[in-house]
Amino acid sequence: MPLKYAIFDFDMTLVDSIKPLTTSANLLANEFGLAEVTYDQVYLAEVSVPNCTFEKLWSQLWGHYEPAWYQAYADHMTEPEYKAMELFEGGRETLEALKNRGVSLGLASNRDTPDKPLRMLGILEFFQAIVGQLDVKNVKPAPDMILKAMELLGANPDETLYVCDSKGDLVASKAAGVKAMAMTTGGHSKEELLALGAFSVGDKLTEVISLF
Repeated sequence: MPLKYAIFDFDMTLVDSIKPLTTSANLLANEFGLAEVTYDQVYLAEVSVPNCTFEKLWSQLWGHYEPAWYQAYADHMTEPEYKAMELFEGGRETLEALKNRGVSLGLASNRDTPDKPLRMLGILEFFQAIVGQLDVKNVKPAPDMILKAMELLGANPDETLYVCDSKGDLVASKAAGVKAMAMTTGGHSKEELLALGAFSVGDKLTEVISLF
């Protein structure tokens, strides 16, 4: 059955999250007297921890975690983080091409409120279904987010592609019964992603277009 729906992951699939995460981490470092970190340190921490949360990331970077850090982040560091976000090469081109081909688009992200960075990036209007972790009982690698996005789109699994980058994403897509195209931008090799069950693997987002 031809694919008619595409649901995207956000971090490290559509957007290079490491630059904005480095920005917010160093804002925290300056406010709480912590050591500043580099892009490479944040990248290694992010890709080495499955389903990495802020608590896990900051614990990796500084050896411990303080709840006050997240409160400070939530109070005045999210906007600088969003402003530092950039789509991966070909991101807007891919979304425009899929929309022009009549593909209905959704987003399933472990972020609390993914609509905010989507709006900041100027791509919110492309998505007919946006699901974050506040919208479901269980986050990825559970399939809840993908299933919820399909429900909102009126999609069925045979017609749906999930575009993602991580092992947890692939576990979720398999449980939801959808094909997954995994991007190597998340730090995994093509061989690893295929071994984890990816239907297809790409280095650039524009490679998604050819599946529709």
